Amino acid sequence: MHYQEKLDKIFSKGGLRKHRTLRTVFDPYSSEWDDTTINKKIEILKLINENEIDLMELIDEYKLFYLDENKPHVIKSVEEGLKILLSKAIE
Repeated sequence: MHYQEKLDKIFSKGGLRKHRTLRTVFDPYSSEWDDTTINKKIEILKLINENEIDLMELIDEYKLFYLDENKPHVIKSVEEGLKILLSKAIE
């Protein structure tokens, strides 16, 4: 399944269609991140898992997508976004 098809599968459920980008989850420096709560981000991660989409593979595809878009700053923010999510999830 292509990256965009995976996004369609993830975001078509639960009224998430407006988010349509994983910057919501992985890019703490984006407006997409600011537009969602930590709980909504965790919900999106759960949807990824429920749809049996491999998270590491999806992250690699996300990075390739933004490399093709010539947005290296987006690629560099993934680990920071995950750190924030993990720290909030265990609080």
